Amino acid sequence: MSPPSSDHFSVRAIPSSGRGVVASRSIPAGTVVLNSDAPAAHVIFRQYRKEVCAHCFEYDRGRTLPVRDNDTGKVYCTERCRERWLQGQGPLGVAAWQALHKFVQARGKALSNTDTIMATTAKPELDAINAAWREAESHAQLHSPKSSTSSKGNKKHQASANQSYMRQLDPDILGLFLSGILFYHNHSETWQDDVCSLAIDEQPYKSTEDLEAHCNSFVQLRTMLPVELLPSCASTVCQTLVDGGSHNAFGIRAGSEDGEEYMGYALYPSASYFNHSCDPNLMKRRLGSTWEFMAARDIRDGEECCITYLGGDEKELSVVRRRSRLKEVWGFGCMCERCLRELKA
Repeated sequence: MSPPSSDHFSVRAIPSSGRGVVASRSIPAGTVVLNSDAPAAHVIFRQYRKEVCAHCFEYDRGRTLPVRDNDTGKVYCTERCRERWLQGQGPLGVAAWQALHKFVQARGKALSNTDTIMATTAKPELDAINAAWREAESHAQLHSPKSSTSSKGNKKHQASANQSYMRQLDPDILGLFLSGILFYHNHSETWQDDVCSLAIDEQPYKSTEDLEAHCNSFVQLRTMLPVELLPSCASTVCQTLVDGGSHNAFGIRAGSEDGEEYMGYALYPSASYFNHSCDPNLMKRRLGSTWEFMAARDIRDGEECCITYLGGDEKELSVVRRRSRLKEVWGFGCMCERCLRELKA
């Protein structure tokens, strides 16, 4: 899956920008240079769970979609999308989503408590992050169920789990982790190249509360998933999803009468090698659950192919506001040609 390969470009080292995509020939405007694969992990935010198709991410201006699966909590725009989702997940994946939906439904009180939690601490240091994940992994190994065949055994296990990991619930993190765990389970042989090779942020958590929510979600998944998935439900997998997703995730958005809706985000390894420019030479558009990247103008042989990380509103923002937003959200100070030109003006 990644890094991507194409007759149009190659992935190369870029001074001060890590790696990037560089045109290996002249690319005429309008040329499609990449169609991404399906995401390695994604989440549709809980408030949109009845409005966004689980398969193609279709959104119908806030309307509840017509096809619903009560066992998984998923909705679909058509029966065909439901069939494709079931086929893609397979029996084990469907069973895992059913277990997660049942778990969230049963813990409504913990969910309501999560909604009121406010971050009060600073961004945790790397040592604290690693210690928290080691503790979560140790606890998960100690309390993981030995068998998924007995509901009584599962209940007994859940009752014995440390309540500090169970008192709060974040369905969005749980959903992100489960989608990534299933991807890892099905593509473990390419995981290193697909996800681990991406640019990693080792300190992606905004606060200690944020870190705790992710560790809690990992432990909670270990209490509920089918036993066949437990080897894939490892703290290293979940950490990689967070560390890699921090600087590589694509927003799942759709237009509406009141403006653009931000419905979730996804990790697309093959699409994550494009660097940012405030004057991008590539356009991107979402096609269902994948992305298409097209030359916005003629691109020279040897020119870096860049997208915008700002969603298109960079056209109206001043250089100060653009750079401030990129620093806040993506963690870098933009030094693209447009920014350098406008800083000198």
